[in-house]
Amino acid sequence: MKKPLLVFFLAIVSVIGSVWILKSNGFYYIDECAHYLYSRFVLQALPVTVQTWHRPIPQWLFALPAQLGHSFTMFFALSLLICLLLVTYRIAKLKGIRHAEWVVILVGLQPVLFDVSYACMTELPAAFLITLSYLYYLKEKHGWSLAIASAVILCRSEMYIFAGLMFFVYVWKREWKILPLVLLGPLLWIGSTTIISGDVMTFFREWSKFSSLSKFIPGVSVTHYLENLHTTFGFAQVAFFVAGIVFIAKAKRSADFGILYGTIAITLIIHTFAGAEIFHWTGSIGELRYIAVVGPFFGIISVYGLSEILDRVKRPGVRLVFSILVLSVVVFNCTLTTHPRRWPNYDQVVITMTKALKTEYPNLTLLSNNYVAAYVMDVAPTGGLHFAPFNKKTLEEYPECLILWDPFSSNSIFSQTELTKTEMLQDTTIQVLEKYNYWSAEYFVLYRNKQRVTVR
Repeated sequence: MKKPLLVFFLAIVSVIGSVWILKSNGFYYIDECAHYLYSRFVLQALPVTVQTWHRPIPQWLFALPAQLGHSFTMFFALSLLICLLLVTYRIAKLKGIRHAEWVVILVGLQPVLFDVSYACMTELPAAFLITLSYLYYLKEKHGWSLAIASAVILCRSEMYIFAGLMFFVYVWKREWKILPLVLLGPLLWIGSTTIISGDVMTFFREWSKFSSLSKFIPGVSVTHYLENLHTTFGFAQVAFFVAGIVFIAKAKRSADFGILYGTIAITLIIHTFAGAEIFHWTGSIGELRYIAVVGPFFGIISVYGLSEILDRVKRPGVRLVFSILVLSVVVFNCTLTTHPRRWPNYDQVVITMTKALKTEYPNLTLLSNNYVAAYVMDVAPTGGLHFAPFNKKTLEEYPECLILWDPFSSNSIFSQTELTKTEMLQDTTIQVLEKYNYWSAEYFVLYRNKQRVTVR
């Protein structure tokens, strides 16, 4: 490969990602533990996977790597990022951007996208499909482009808006024959849930439940995403993005980048409506990772701006110094704002409790809705050897059991067990074995013996 700068930039992203993985001992702070477990035990948990929260493509994509452990899964995700960067680079070349290699750094080291790039999450596969769809659009393989765009709903449901955008692009191009492909993703999802559940209405019922979830913490401000563009995409990337818009406009090429502009704008708008407290529309709480999905498109505009600036620096020595400065700023910003995964203290409490229970009471079933407890037990969250979810039904199924009560999952808006701490502590068949405090949060290890036999 006679592209040493491209290889060098890919190596930088790969090395930083690998170091972060090797220094990690936990999960991405929201959802990743659950996603990983449902991928690792996808067959055991198959009936539950019809719920809308379980996105089919990431779930099955990570299923095989997850059999080899979390570290292997992180490296697999990092390899997907490298593939994404190569696709983005190819797009930059097709756009005629002279210093296209820089897109690898401007996309690969965007703080939020990089942070989820070695996680068993939905954002990276969604970004890959959107970018791949656009590549096929540029190569005039329009059927593939629209089909892939439609499949994005199987990763991030709100990003189906990209399929809608491409649909109207192809209507304008009079590509009538391929237009039905916009329904491919939803039909695959409906078909898979029907096969698993045996009921064609399952998909629609689950969507109704999912869409009615309320925010578990207050939403964000209307300007939240705009105020955090630099946090999401990086300071240098935002500066070059602005420069890119100006240079593209001066070159009268804005229409050529219309799909990129449109996707970025629509994504910001839809997530502002979803996350802003003033609208209180969905359960979204304004996570920056939601808009990181359009990071590759943002980076393509950014590399256009950087490329134009580099072309205007005529002296080789000055250009070299400027290039080193840009690379340093991007690398420094990413490594300063992202960190290897470390177990937070509140998860350490659950890990300690669960390990102790496994050792002291190996023959009793542990009831818990905490995914970290299931991870320590190495079982599916839906249940496994000496483990079951915590709810009224399992309390009946296991008259003698252990209960790991935590304030975050035991009766949350997601599990809704309707079993309160007060109710548990007042139950005469339950005794407190251990109590842990983390700040104002109380954790309990409870022993339940409805048969009133001595604890083993």
